[in-house]
Amino acid sequence: MPKVTITTDNKTIEVPVGYAMIDMCEDHDTSILFGCRDGACGACMVRVLEGADKLSPMQDDERDFLETMAAEANERLACQCKVLGDVKIEVSE
Repeated sequence: MPKVTITTDNKTIEVPVGYAMIDMCEDHDTSILFGCRDGACGACMVRVLEGADKLSPMQDDERDFLETMAAEANERLACQCKVLGDVKIEVSE
């Protein structure tokens, strides 16, 4: 099973392939916050430190939103990601 390491929380969580990151965060009490839950508020922005290719591909809506937020290339919205392999992330500030 893939492992998601959240450096901000000093925590590693094993999840099934294809598991939604939003569900993982709710099930395992992480510091990643969620507001709207549909990729429109940016509260759940995370920085992907390793394994960006192990997350579900970014869809146009997420890409457009991140561009308006002037996000860095390695930032994603956790509410829009599914885990496909080992990933290391931290909460974006």
